[in-house]
Amino acid sequence: MNLATHETGTTRSGRFWPLAVICGTQFLIAVDYSIINVAAPSIREGMDFGPGGGVAWVLSAYPLTFCGFLLLGGRVADLYGRRRVFVWGLAAFGLASLLAGLAWSPAALIAGRALQGVAAAFIAPAGLGLLQATVPEGPQRERALGVYGAALSAGFVSGMVLGGILTEYAGWRSVFLINVPLVVLFGVLARIHLGESRDTHASRHLDLAGVVLAAAGMVAFVFALTEGERYGWTSAPILLSAAVAVPAVALFVWVESRRREALVPISIFRTAAIGPANLITVLLICSYGGMLFILTLYLQTHLGLGALATGLAFAVSGAVAVVTGIYAGRLVERFGLYRVLLAGIVVETIGILVMVGLPDDGGLALVLVGTSVNAFGHILALITTSIAGTNGAEEGRRATAGALINVSQQLGLAVGVGVVTSVAAHFATGGEVAGWRWALWCSVAFAAVAAVVTVLLRRRLKGEPDIVG
Repeated sequence: MNLATHETGTTRSGRFWPLAVICGTQFLIAVDYSIINVAAPSIREGMDFGPGGGVAWVLSAYPLTFCGFLLLGGRVADLYGRRRVFVWGLAAFGLASLLAGLAWSPAALIAGRALQGVAAAFIAPAGLGLLQATVPEGPQRERALGVYGAALSAGFVSGMVLGGILTEYAGWRSVFLINVPLVVLFGVLARIHLGESRDTHASRHLDLAGVVLAAAGMVAFVFALTEGERYGWTSAPILLSAAVAVPAVALFVWVESRRREALVPISIFRTAAIGPANLITVLLICSYGGMLFILTLYLQTHLGLGALATGLAFAVSGAVAVVTGIYAGRLVERFGLYRVLLAGIVVETIGILVMVGLPDDGGLALVLVGTSVNAFGHILALITTSIAGTNGAEEGRRATAGALINVSQQLGLAVGVGVVTSVAAHFATGGEVAGWRWALWCSVAFAAVAAVVTVLLRRRLKGEPDIVG
C-alpha cells in the first residue's frame, strides 16, 4: 500500500525530536488522566458543587469521552493525515483546557473536561501511528515503544503529585491552565519535526454507523462498570447503560464484519499478534488498575495519608516503571517478545501477592515494596503487548492499531476497578481491610489469567501460524 509519507529523518539524531514530541504529548495526556483526583476537593468547594456526587463527573468525563472516541480518532488519523490530526488535536486540547481553567459554572467545567477527553482520543492514536511511521519495525521501534510506555507511566504517576503541588500553591484552575502553553510548544515542535503520513488509497468515507455504535457502546460500558458501585448495580442509570452497551457492541461487531471500509475491520484481529495482544492488555490493566484503586483507598482512608503523600508513595513505583520502560525494548530484542511478556506477568503477579495480606497498621513499607516489584513486571508486560499490538498492522491502519491498544487499556481499567470495588464492598463485613485483601486477590486472578492466555497464544505472539486440527 502506498502512503503519502514524509519522514523527518532515518538516523538516530533525526528521530530524537519526533520521538520527544510524541512521548512528551502522551506524557501530558497521562498526566491529565490522574491530575484531577487530588484537586477534586478544592474543585468541589471552588465551584460550589455541593455535597452530592456532581464533582465526580469532573473526574469521569475525561476517561468516558477518551474511551468513546478513540476508534474514531485512530481512523480519522489514518485517512486524513496523522500529523494533521495530531496538531489539530493538540489545539483542541488546549482550548478545552482553557475552558476548564476559566470555567464559570460546574457545567462549563464538566464540558471542558469532556472535550479534553475527545481531543486526547485523537492525539493518542495519531501519535502512536506517527511513531510507527517514523521508526522502522524491529529493535529500534521496540526501544522507542519502551520509551513511549515509560512516558505514559511517568505521566500517570506524576499527575497525582503535580495535582497536589499545583492545587496547593496555585489553585485548582492551574491544573488545567498549565496545559495551554505546553500544547502550544508541542504543536510548534510537531509542525517542525513530524512528517505527515496517511493512507492515500483508502476512501475518505467514514463508517458513521461504526462511529456511533462504538462511541455509544464504549461510553455506556465504561460508565456502567466505573459508576456501578456509586449508583448501585441495579439502579436505573446502570441498567440503562447496560441496555445500551450490550446491543451497541453486538451491532458494532456485526456491522464492521460487513463493511468494506469499516471503522475497525474485524480482520485486523487475525493479523499476527494484534488480537492476543489486545486481550492480554485488557487483563493486565484489569489487574493493575484494580490494585491501584484499592491501594489508594488503603493509603488514604486507612493509613491516613494525604493525597499528595499518596502520590509520592506511588512515585517510587513510577520511577521503577520509567527506568524499566527505557530498557524494555532491549530486553525484548535479546530474549524475545514472548519470554519478556510472560516473565513480566509473573513478576507483576508476585508484586501483588506481596500485598494481599495488607496489615491493619504499618503497611506503607509493604506497599512500597509490592508496587515497585509490580511496576517492574507490569511495564515489561505492557510494553511487549504494545509492540505485539502494533507490529504487523497494515500501514494504512497504524493509528487504528494504536487506538485499539488504547481502547483495551481503558476497558481493562473500567473492568478492573468495577470488579474490585464490588468485591471489596461484598467482603467489607469483615472490615474494610478484609474487603481490600479479597479485592487484591481479584487482581492476582486477572494477572494469572493473562499468564495462561499468553502461554496458550504463544505461537501467535511469536508471529507463527496457529496449528488447528
